[in-house]
Amino acid sequence: MAKLKLRAITDGNDKNGYCGPSVISALTDLTTGEAARLIRKQHGRTTIKWTTKAEVFDALRACNIRVCTWQKPKAYSSLFAWKSYRFKGPTLAAWLKHSKEDRTPGRVFLISAGQHWQLVSGRRYTCGRIRDIVSIKDKRVKRRARVRDVYELQSDNVTKPDIDVSKPKDKYATARSKAKRIAKKIGVEIEVSRIGGSIDYTVYSPEGTEDPFEYESHICYDWNEVLDMVEVYEKLGVGVKITKAMAKSIAKTIDKTGNPDWSSIRDHVDTATAGELDAFKLDMMTEWVVEEYHTVPGHDEAKIDGS
Repeated sequence: MAKLKLRAITDGNDKNGYCGPSVISALTDLTTGEAARLIRKQHGRTTIKWTTKAEVFDALRACNIRVCTWQKPKAYSSLFAWKSYRFKGPTLAAWLKHSKEDRTPGRVFLISAGQHWQLVSGRRYTCGRIRDIVSIKDKRVKRRARVRDVYELQSDNVTKPDIDVSKPKDKYATARSKAKRIAKKIGVEIEVSRIGGSIDYTVYSPEGTEDPFEYESHICYDWNEVLDMVEVYEKLGVGVKITKAMAKSIAKTIDKTGNPDWSSIRDHVDTATAGELDAFKLDMMTEWVVEEYHTVPGHDEAKIDGS
């Protein structure tokens, strides 16, 4: 059984520093990232930078914490009033002063003041801005903030929610790490563009390297595609360099009357390069030679395409 009390706000590697997830973390065993994920799953949110009362209350109820409206003493109720069409509640300092009798050890209060969620239990205080459990007299507590709402939290047993709030595994972690490592080594630039809910990646070839994707799109849609493209640039930079000029020169030596197929052109390229190209570069050079072969007068493009 987990007792309801103020706890240290805990952050995982997916920290959320905003006040809603922070107060949930301070009352449960959830990290701020898990608390934010709970709110997102409950309410279909994509990011958590602010929270409504309903969102915070639903997250607390999922952890078996009841939210009760604080019963204001009659003599104190007049401090919470609408004046000149604008709500002007008491300052946090005034609320702390008038709630001494209610703030007995073990009672926990959730307060909305200055558009900020905060927790008070006895003389202890915490929020997502301070992040530590401190005295209500701590100079970092914004005691002049206007209190809008006060709720008392109750629970016989604080539990973890039934909803899975664990951080999902990043399926692109390995590909992203490898792609960035290779890109840094060979001088490839990767540009990430976020438009709406989608992410595109543009890969720019290293300087001084023949671009095998010159006539193709350099845009990728996940890190696996980025890694494939980056590895092509890496392979082109190892061992014997191949160039478009070399391909054009080889294309001119192919017999115009033979109408060769792709396989025979590959053999011709292998011979012309003295067998020094590995399979990857040999295939790449063959593709370039076929492209150049089409531009040589007398060569039959249809024969190659139909091979």
